[in-house]
Amino acid sequence: GVLSQVNDKKSLNKASKRQELRTADKYRGSRNAGSGSGWLRKNDVRSEQFLIENKLTTGSKSYSIKSIDLKELEMRAILEDRIPVLQFDLNNKSYVVLVEDDFLALVDDGS
Repeated sequence: GVLSQVNDKKSLNKASKRQELRTADKYRGSRNAGSGSGWLRKNDVRSEQFLIENKLTTGSKSYSIKSIDLKELEMRAILEDRIPVLQFDLNNKSYVVLVEDDFLALVDDGS
């Protein structure tokens, strides 16, 4: 019923917050309070180098990446002079998606 839907939403919000905090810790960044709910500081985590959008998957066998999400993330990252990163967890493994040019620049910097 309605009560189980409320509890499910609370559980998802807590899981999403935990994912964002984990990401902020990994990349020495900060989590944005209210991310996804407004236009100001919209993405989930910012570090000195990255603008990271977290996507929560729940027991999924797949995750669908939407072009519009990538374009919006990339545009906001460009405005902030940060590298856009899409991060998601799938089957207990964490993945990141980068624009290939950004990935190649990171690889070149590391050599």
